[in-house]
Amino acid sequence: MTPSSAVLALRVLDVNDNAPVFSQAEYTVRVPEDVPVGSVLVTLKATDADEGLNGQVKYSFHKISDRASELFNLDSETGEITVKEDLDFEEISSHELKVRAHDGGELSDTAEVMITVTDINDNVPKISVRSVTVREDMAVGSRVLKVTATDRDEGPNAEVKYSFFQIPEKFDKTFKMDPESGEIVISENLNFEEHEFYELVVQARDAGGLSSHNLDIICWSILLPYLLPKGTRIWL
Repeated sequence: MTPSSAVLALRVLDVNDNAPVFSQAEYTVRVPEDVPVGSVLVTLKATDADEGLNGQVKYSFHKISDRASELFNLDSETGEITVKEDLDFEEISSHELKVRAHDGGELSDTAEVMITVTDINDNVPKISVRSVTVREDMAVGSRVLKVTATDRDEGPNAEVKYSFFQIPEKFDKTFKMDPESGEIVISENLNFEEHEFYELVVQARDAGGLSSHNLDIICWSILLPYLLPKGTRIWL
């Protein structure tokens, strides 16, 4: 009896025994708040050692705040995170996103994305003062008022300098302003008979913008007679 032999071809089928793996567990991004809508901030990458559907990776947000979901978009195919709306450093300066990479089965991996929004000089200083009344006998060097301005930016972008803007020549020597503190002082004697009203323009300037504001200074003479209301009777 002659022995016989046969060649058997065995095909090993892939099973989904490998989970996707991100190239890094954490991604850190710094972006200025004026980054254009549609810009790609970061591209996440995960690989899967399986084949076919078991090795196809899709991306989705795993944990994200409501506001971040309005600001950022994640492409499920490419892993690109893009900007959907204008960012605002003054509103929220950092966002923490958790992204999930999953294959054709139920296996997955997660990665953290930290997006830090950096400040730009997009807010001008705002001055609130409008008018002030002074007596004409106030001594030279007396403080009239201290102008203050608020700037919503941070750091050097929020550092404010003060000055008069195009002050009339006739008032140039009457008042002085400290550029650092915003303090306005009298620099020469006031005279109600010459000027009973001063209109000045105050300017607060930051690193890249400025804000001008009218300032009315009303001079009050201590020699003005007190006028009684009409019909008032006086008994001596």
